[in-house]
Amino acid sequence: MIGKILSAVRWRWRCRRAVATARRDTHANLSAGDFRRILVVCYGNIYRSPFVAARLRQRLADAAEVRSCGFHSRPERPSPERHVAMSAARGIDLGSHRSAVIRPDDVNWADLIVLMDRHNWQALQNVGAPADRLAWLGALDDGPVEIPDPYGLDERSALRVLDRLDACSVRLAELATRLRVGPPR
Repeated sequence: MIGKILSAVRWRWRCRRAVATARRDTHANLSAGDFRRILVVCYGNIYRSPFVAARLRQRLADAAEVRSCGFHSRPERPSPERHVAMSAARGIDLGSHRSAVIRPDDVNWADLIVLMDRHNWQALQNVGAPADRLAWLGALDDGPVEIPDPYGLDERSALRVLDRLDACSVRLAELATRLRVGPPR
């Protein structure tokens, strides 16, 4: 029992530390600039990560390969209709998107892994993702480093999240274009 409590306390401390250093760590990892394979993750892979991946594909064209996946155990789930419509209003077609579950091969494939929140960070730690390949998307603007999951949010709040995802994705694409050097890791 005490072991479980100590383990939980350690994880909580590590997560708080990761959030506190996320902006600095993200900018340091992005400054390496040698990423051509980008993996975007969120919990369910039906809202945040497919939108960001699609925007990055638009902005980076042939300059990078982009994939998205999540930690939810059930694959092949579509993005919700409301999110598909909100994304389409921004020029992103998620109508045919189906969720994918992260695999060790995805982590090994990626030069850069883009995450949304402390839960994604913890799950990535559990699958052995290298710290020097992680980038918190929310670290690319002046808002909180964690970008909330729009699942269950009212439309106005979900639109605010989508606006932020869009702006941070565009910023990431600009940085990726400006900093890209060398072959994939």
